[in-house]
Amino acid sequence: MKFWIPGDDTIYLFQILKAASLLDDYAQIRQVIKAGLVSVNEQVTTEQRTELKVGDTVRFKEHHIKIIESDPPKVSQSEDTYDTRDKEIKRSDKGVLHGKVKKWETKQLKPEIEIEKGLKKTSRKLHNILININKTISFAESCTGGMIQEIITSYSGSSNYFLGGIVSYSNKAKIKLLKVKSLTLKKYGAVSKETAVEMVKGVRDLFNSDYAGAVTGIAGPTGGSEDKPVGTVFIAISITDKIIHNAYNFTGDRDMIRKKATLEMLKLILTNIQN
Repeated sequence: MKFWIPGDDTIYLFQILKAASLLDDYAQIRQVIKAGLVSVNEQVTTEQRTELKVGDTVRFKEHHIKIIESDPPKVSQSEDTYDTRDKEIKRSDKGVLHGKVKKWETKQLKPEIEIEKGLKKTSRKLHNILININKTISFAESCTGGMIQEIITSYSGSSNYFLGGIVSYSNKAKIKLLKVKSLTLKKYGAVSKETAVEMVKGVRDLFNSDYAGAVTGIAGPTGGSEDKPVGTVFIAISITDKIIHNAYNFTGDRDMIRKKATLEMLKLILTNIQN
């Protein structure tokens, strides 16, 4: 299978498995990569954010993906051929485009690539700063489901500043673990500025950290309303003695909304500890 990207571009390993329709969802993709079932350039990797470039190859079970430079020529549907004798899907001799078998369409996945690059750049910068200033941090997550903590702990040395976090997905967890008031949830809802603020205060006090962050929102595809549509997210951070909160309305699928919320959390913390 051939996969086309611009010559100066890169794509993450988990993205190419998704775009090529080898696996259905990102949770499944993370599992198989972490289990060591995917190889890049004949070397097993367990890092889902492995950056791939033109010339790299990916193997997963019987699938073999070769990354090719530049946009491919247009090929009509009638030219599709699928040869399973060598356990490789082929599209004539002109390569396979992005998308599902028999529904191939050219697209560069630019928005997702930019989000991933932003996450990597911002989290690395935050990691370096927190180590240098000798400050600690904790997180309370609802709609992001632990994604922020997963990224933070992907860096060696994060134990120097990351004290811990809570994935308070249910109202019960918010009340019991983070001391969010039942009245707040009843009056404003779990997805609200007020709840985010109480969550961040609760996780800061629980871990006694210098800084803290909390996020609550609706990642979809269900759960939205006219007042709070899918993509509504509230983020609150505690920087020393100051609480800062922002409201967002993200677009995209469930995974994209969670990634955007994670990125905005990291950016908000980074901006305010630099000031």
